Amino acid sequence: MSDKMIISEDHYIDMKKWMQVYIRDKCIFHLGDNWEIDGRKDKSFIPAYHNRNADPLGKCYTWQFYLRRGCFDSTFNSLLSQMFIYQVERTIGHFNFQLSGLETAATPMLSAIPLVARNFGIELNSFVVRKDRKEYGLLNWIEGEVKTGVPVLMIDDIISKSNSIKKCNDILTYNHSNIETMDYVFAIVNKYTKHMGNKYYKQSFEGFGNTSTMYCDKIPDKKILYLFNCDDLGVFDKGYKST
Repeated sequence: MSDKMIISEDHYIDMKKWMQVYIRDKCIFHLGDNWEIDGRKDKSFIPAYHNRNADPLGKCYTWQFYLRRGCFDSTFNSLLSQMFIYQVERTIGHFNFQLSGLETAATPMLSAIPLVARNFGIELNSFVVRKDRKEYGLLNWIEGEVKTGVPVLMIDDIISKSNSIKKCNDILTYNHSNIETMDYVFAIVNKYTKHMGNKYYKQSFEGFGNTSTMYCDKIPDKKILYLFNCDDLGVFDKGYKST
């Protein structure tokens, strides 16, 4: 790797500012906001994950990320991919890996990042891991080509409890017993929770997002490489309220 960075720090800062505004304006939904998803106009209730209609614990979300809106936007995806290149070069120091992630969130990222990387002379293979095995045809668990002897960097849009990363890792290693996964995983937003009262665990940072000492909850040997945390995006609390 040459001394000159592929993506300059000044360009990275400009991209980060644009991404912050986009995510805050279009990818974070709060109770009572003027938003509509799939025709749903009831803003008074955002069901918690484990019960779509009523959480048995009597809770719902007070706000929710919806980064997939950004992941299907061409400008967002282009800037995300360049920021990924900056972070990888700065933290990992090489691109000798292939990309993978669990459908659906990782799918557009797995297409965009290799396409943008090629513009900078970087060749990256990617493939997507299905949540469930295909029930006909080739009965695939994995869509795309898995390169032998090339380690895998797993990616996702958001990392919280790292369930998606864990499932991706489990399916990969089940189908390819000799595959090597990187010590890092990548996400746009690190929403990882280490509860200190009702606050997200606040991490100290150097520069503009890094791995620091954050590790995946479900795969504790994986360090998290990310672009934003909740503080960066102006969301500080746990995000639940009693119904």
